[in-house]
Amino acid sequence: MRRLLVIFALMSALAAGCKMPGQAGHDGKVLQAGHDEKAVRTGQDEKGLWTGHEGSAWREMKVERLPDMNSPRGSHRTLAFGEEIVVLGGHTDGFKTIETSEYYADGAWHTVPMFYSHINGFAAPLKDGRVLIGGGSEQDFGIGQSWGTEVYDPAAHAFTAVGIMTRKRAMSSALTLPDGSVLVLGNWHADDSWETWTPEGGFVPGGALSPGWGEPYILPAGPDDYTIFGPWDSLGESPGGRVEHLDGTVEDAPLLEEWDLLPFYYHFPEHLQIADYTYLIPAVSRTTGEGTILKVASGKFSLLELEEPLPAAGPKGHPISWGQIQVDRPARLAWVQGYDMVSGGICFARIAYDATFDGGKASATYFYADPPEDGFPGTSARLLPGGRMVLAGGTDWKKGTSPPVVNNFKTFATAYVFHTEQDRKGGIPLWVILGILILVGGCIALIVRSSRNKKEQPEAPEDESRLTRNLMEQMNALIEEKELFRRKDLRITDVASELATNKTYVSAFVNNMSGESFTTLITRYRVQYAQKLLQEHPEMLLDDIADQSGFSSRTTFFRSFKAVTGMTPQEWKKSVR
Repeated sequence: MRRLLVIFALMSALAAGCKMPGQAGHDGKVLQAGHDEKAVRTGQDEKGLWTGHEGSAWREMKVERLPDMNSPRGSHRTLAFGEEIVVLGGHTDGFKTIETSEYYADGAWHTVPMFYSHINGFAAPLKDGRVLIGGGSEQDFGIGQSWGTEVYDPAAHAFTAVGIMTRKRAMSSALTLPDGSVLVLGNWHADDSWETWTPEGGFVPGGALSPGWGEPYILPAGPDDYTIFGPWDSLGESPGGRVEHLDGTVEDAPLLEEWDLLPFYYHFPEHLQIADYTYLIPAVSRTTGEGTILKVASGKFSLLELEEPLPAAGPKGHPISWGQIQVDRPARLAWVQGYDMVSGGICFARIAYDATFDGGKASATYFYADPPEDGFPGTSARLLPGGRMVLAGGTDWKKGTSPPVVNNFKTFATAYVFHTEQDRKGGIPLWVILGILILVGGCIALIVRSSRNKKEQPEAPEDESRLTRNLMEQMNALIEEKELFRRKDLRITDVASELATNKTYVSAFVNNMSGESFTTLITRYRVQYAQKLLQEHPEMLLDDIADQSGFSSRTTFFRSFKAVTGMTPQEWKKSVR
């Protein structure tokens, strides 16, 4: 009887994870570009509005409404530390400065006081997991520049003032250098120069920049070479194709004469990186308004090869304004954010760029979400694990204008999470299901016959957990051989899909066999891989080790490593020398 129960339990588990042919799920409802779900032709009408590219398919996103923040805000920074969402500074209604931050945890927003507001300031991730924040408008209405800087510690949810810069700045940018120092430059309607900051020495002045830069991109072009360019100079004028290096060298990039750069403010340079010294930059045609993606490799500019241009119109036939880019480097994906200029809907283009490294073209998948009654606010979304996007706060903008006309006097406290991927339930072919049923039926018949013919013989004990252990071994092999644990967005549904079952079944297996949760198991794999890198590549930076091991942030890496080993990565590295 116990054998029968084991077999029936196995049948139930398999049935729970099986789907008949034709039942496979997808990421969401597929919409075709154009009115009434009909494709429309590429081109520009007499009003100058661009329609979508014929045949472009859009997937409908699930939109999750989070509780409103404690304060409406715009011109702020939205950061993500793993699953934790943090908004920093900015301004509130009436275009008034707001000197607070908020983080989302346990289903609610929690307010933390800041020293300064940092409207249009800069932010740079530090090697220890904290963030340096500085500069920005000094007064309400976005007027002036400011000196102050502070460091945010996501583990403590606290700010520490770290002194003033050598120059007042607004609309500046920052880059964290390999040695842990931070390079800062850029200004708005004021003199510009570059300077560096270290925790030990504070800010040290560098050379003057003339005419300087407003919201510049600062990208490494080599071990000791940094490329500086942007949409404006420090006086708000277009720099054309001008590109500057930190040593004062100036050169011309013809592509920047054809394509307008979008302001760089909401993201770190690391969010644009696809390979060593290689970055993706959003741009818009100066003549047609078409959106594209520029690739900057070792300081050289080219167009990213796409299978088709970014659609100029969305699924409703309305023009789309494409904007910020974020790169998920472990997944080899880039995400481009866009707005429906008529309805206020939001969309994303998920760009699979891996093929471009071998001479191929990048492919794209498009996602769309209908807006709430007032439309989605104007701000940049932040990429979360699992292909999700969070849009927190933002300013009002006038629909039907391109580029959008922003109303900084009205801000929002709303927060939305966009789900671009839904759980995929893996399917087992029908012939496999039938084979399993036949096999199980045969086993039942053999057990019954054995019971009748050999009642006088004691029944040989059978290892009822053998099948369970086999599946556990398959799962471990899958995770180890494919190194799925290195994916920052790895979820139990991904493993279940690979094993053609469901997440509940996998979760039960993991817990019963190892006594651990799935998350704990994956964390242990990641820590073991990090230990391997620490031993085999002692020259690697801890940030790179955390990234390659699958950790979503340096803070998560340190916390997990110490939880597993009882030591920090540095302490463990010294102990094994």
